Amino acid sequence: MSNNKNIAVIDLGSNLTKLVIANGSLPLTVIHRSIYNTKTLKNAPKGEFDQDSIVLIERDIASILEVIKDFQCHTVLGIATSAFRTRKNGQEVIDHINSKFQTSIQIISGDQEAQLVFDGAMACVSSTKKPVLVMDIGGGSTEFIIGNDQGILWKHSFDLGSTAITKWTDLQNPLTSANLELLQTNLSKVFISLLEAIKIHNPVSFIGTTGAFESFAQMLSFQNGISESVDSGHEFNPSQLEDILDTLIASTSQERKTMNGVHPLRYDTIHLAAVIFQYIFKNTKFEGYLLSLGDVKEGLIVDFLNSNYANH
Repeated sequence: MSNNKNIAVIDLGSNLTKLVIANGSLPLTVIHRSIYNTKTLKNAPKGEFDQDSIVLIERDIASILEVIKDFQCHTVLGIATSAFRTRKNGQEVIDHINSKFQTSIQIISGDQEAQLVFDGAMACVSSTKKPVLVMDIGGGSTEFIIGNDQGILWKHSFDLGSTAITKWTDLQNPLTSANLELLQTNLSKVFISLLEAIKIHNPVSFIGTTGAFESFAQMLSFQNGISESVDSGHEFNPSQLEDILDTLIASTSQERKTMNGVHPLRYDTIHLAAVIFQYIFKNTKFEGYLLSLGDVKEGLIVDFLNSNYANH
């Protein structure tokens, strides 16, 4: 199992904490992925992390480091995203974690996150000269990037995600028509700059990154009688994708627990990710819709390896 060139990335997100381990060479080969139910943002709703939420973060970091030890990783990188950018003691918590566990986790900006999402997404699918729109739905933020094989043409990190939008209104189970109307109205205001950028740069295809889009793809595969795990490059059938979004948005929490393909740690948020993506789906049109299992974590590994190669 071990390889002293293995690289690990810890991603402290706004809902889940994630671990990716890849070998130490390009092209990128991921050998391990796991996610942990930290509920980071949910446990810090009043603008800061309290002691109970810090204990949960510590719990999951300790578990992750055991996995990293098993894989004998040569390099361990770490990032923290929206929840830590927006909580007033976010840097203090990260400093505490780094001191306690001898890690080197850094809080990254929304702009850095968007850059890394693009690098990670494109590392896991075929490159293209034509511009694409990459979308990464997180718990606290959602990143959009327009780019091609020459680089990024436009990018933005929006301060909304499948956990963060719960603060907009008192969401019911299932979502009511009033809930949906308010969410769609707010999304239409937030995404004005995105739709303008799409008109300017005219991306021809869409790439959704791991997480919500992996669940969408896995649900569709199960519906089509395929039980194997989906992989990067999976192509969505638009009409089936539309049906999946409608089903998720109309579902109750109990119904989502019976849906094949939805990761158990996403039962509470996958329908809200569907609401966010549905707005994009209905207000844009692309030649194709693809899944990439690469996101900010894979992007960080790619950038690390590229910088090492450049220095040798």
